[in-house]
Amino acid sequence: ELGGKGIMTKDILLENFDLLADTPGGVQKLRELILQMAVQGRLVPQDPEEEPASVLLERIKEEKKRLVKEGKIKKQKSLPPIEPDEVPFELPEGWEWTRLGEATSYGLSEKINPELIENNVWVLELEDIEKVTSKILQEKYSDERKPKSTKAIFRTGDVIYCKLRPYLDKVIIANKDGVCTTEMIPLNGFDIINNNFIRWFLKSPAFITYANKSTHGMNLPRLGTDKARLAPMPLPPISEQKRIVAKVNQLMALCDDLENKKENQKTIHTRLNKSALHNLRESNTSEELTANWTRVKNNFNHLFT
Repeated sequence: ELGGKGIMTKDILLENFDLLADTPGGVQKLRELILQMAVQGRLVPQDPEEEPASVLLERIKEEKKRLVKEGKIKKQKSLPPIEPDEVPFELPEGWEWTRLGEATSYGLSEKINPELIENNVWVLELEDIEKVTSKILQEKYSDERKPKSTKAIFRTGDVIYCKLRPYLDKVIIANKDGVCTTEMIPLNGFDIINNNFIRWFLKSPAFITYANKSTHGMNLPRLGTDKARLAPMPLPPISEQKRIVAKVNQLMALCDDLENKKENQKTIHTRLNKSALHNLRESNTSEELTANWTRVKNNFNHLFT
């Protein structure tokens, strides 16, 4: 169960990993399940001795005040407290419900005019990121991709979230400095919240569902900054964030392996299917036809699943 108060546990997930992967669309459903369990606090054990997430939120408040005072960020509008009917599931002890705009720098990214962008700067556009997998398909630089509009500045380690068509699920961690289209939002956790945890939260079914319900525009639906900042975000203690990220990375790598194996099996199956039908069509004698048909008949369920 992906939503609500799901009863799936880590042990059940791991014991049935291969079985779940073999269902239609199974690997993608596994990915969604892993992320939903991660943000619900069901993927790794809790430690009651760890510093609670409420302390992190206080640190973030102080850090924002300091940055505003030093003129490094603009003061943002205060966000309302989370109401009980906004909470989609219960959280473990030590976790806190917060809002994306409280826990991160969402909406505070710097902008730069195109004429100020130097040579050899990474210029990231929407088409450079693969949907759902969030793989970077290509890297182009300002020497070959001349910027013609205002861009958002990002730095190594920032999360970059694509707000246009949020159902495409494009979220990456920047591996170097650069600039991007303003249809993407660079954000971070002020060195207080783990940026990789933020990324996995933004790719979770819980957030994607919220984002899709909160878009405006029919042909080009996008998630507005105000709506995004209001998104309820489950926040674990910092040590648990690191454990969650490590476990999610491990399980996602396993999903990649399963996906590759399934693709290889599909390729082999297609070749066998074509070969069997080719031999059947090209039979020159009744004996060859009988032998080739017997081979197809005896393996029918394998060849034509």
